[in-house]
Amino acid sequence: MSISHHPDKLFSELSGKELSQIARASADISFVLDDLGSIQSIYSDNKNLAKQISEDLIGKKWSEVVEPDSRKKVQSLLDDASSDTISKFRQINMIGNERNVALPMMCASIKTSSNQKIIVIGRDITEVSRLQQNLVSAQKEISQNYLQISQLEERFQSIFEIGTESIVIVKADDAYPIIEMNRNAIKQLLLAKNNCIGKSLLSLFPAGELSKATHFLKGVQDTDEPSVLITVLSNGEATQISASSFNNSGVTYLLLNLKPQDLAKASSLLDADSLTVKAIENNAYGFVVCTPEGLILKANKAFNKLSATKGEQELIGTNIRNYLGPERTDFDQMMQSLQGKASSQSCVSSITNATSSIKLVDISAVSVAQPRACIGMIFRQVDSRQNKGARIDKKLVRSSQELSMLVGKVPLKDILAETTDLIEQLCIKAALDLTQDNRVSASEILGLSRQSLYIKLRKYGLVDLNKDID
Repeated sequence: MSISHHPDKLFSELSGKELSQIARASADISFVLDDLGSIQSIYSDNKNLAKQISEDLIGKKWSEVVEPDSRKKVQSLLDDASSDTISKFRQINMIGNERNVALPMMCASIKTSSNQKIIVIGRDITEVSRLQQNLVSAQKEISQNYLQISQLEERFQSIFEIGTESIVIVKADDAYPIIEMNRNAIKQLLLAKNNCIGKSLLSLFPAGELSKATHFLKGVQDTDEPSVLITVLSNGEATQISASSFNNSGVTYLLLNLKPQDLAKASSLLDADSLTVKAIENNAYGFVVCTPEGLILKANKAFNKLSATKGEQELIGTNIRNYLGPERTDFDQMMQSLQGKASSQSCVSSITNATSSIKLVDISAVSVAQPRACIGMIFRQVDSRQNKGARIDKKLVRSSQELSMLVGKVPLKDILAETTDLIEQLCIKAALDLTQDNRVSASEILGLSRQSLYIKLRKYGLVDLNKDID
């Protein structure tokens, strides 16, 4: 059996009523136009759609009751109308009764041979358009969440590397492969990191300790309780291993803290990191270690300068909140979320001092559970990188990459004042890319009226008036 592409014989045997029923079943709305494109009659079985169509369309040209971006496509449908075949379907955005609400339809046209009328059938794609907009919104939210996760991961990695303890992370399966380890662990085990990642943790134990080590790791994995093992590694070094389990994306991992039993060796590891300690002490950003309640245990010179205190001894034992501005809601929420959790957080607050000056700061914090519960914080003065003497050369600002290079060299207000057009143009291009050049959806994403978007498209040369967009 073959499929006919010319069903003229089939439809010629149908009555007018039957043909009408087929037309009603295949379209949500139908227009009858004269040869000049003026609407003579409208029919729709879709009551919801009919309510949104203006009642005074009869007698108006179809091209006058659609959105500007659909007018060329309307003209194409009129030109393509033929009594021999139906035209291709094109998306037409009709102007609805509600202000700033377009009615998207997929329309096709055909010309009657008897009276040369043009019949337009339309299918309502409002739900499809809404799903497209929801998809765009979801993509934006995913991008924002990914950026936040990347920032948190970067902060965690910094704390992980500069810590004075030897940390190893392994996957909790039969082989216990090593997933990550910090610099202190590499020094203690005297192994190259590239040779360790993916290697079984059990290979670090001699044959005589293998059974005890396996039983220990299995116990931590099964009970989810922190545990301690005193053992000897393959390098002959007596080591205390503290372990706890955690879950990430349905996969269980073990966090191991390796501490040499030889106190002299442990001391040498700390000495090896003395340069890191000095770097923190002399860092341009403020650094504070405090208890979960906020009592300061350690502070560097930069924080002394921020808080206008004479030295670390003046800070130790006092509450970090004493040096913050009156608005501490975000800071208190950050501290609350860090209670009992080995996670990192950030917020924006302000530092006040005896001179009553207020300095806006970005605070990054991480909680540490062992060997003593505490919170480490980095205070970065928000405007500390600004160079007030710098000026923007407009001729040099031609891309987002060049614009980003100005951050830290030029005050933000100057960047915004000088590059508003560039930022606006980049945002419009991004919205058009996300919506596949659907300007109605793009205007909604940008929070602009459609008329404003069309004006800006012409302003930046982003519209080709000679291009037919289907």
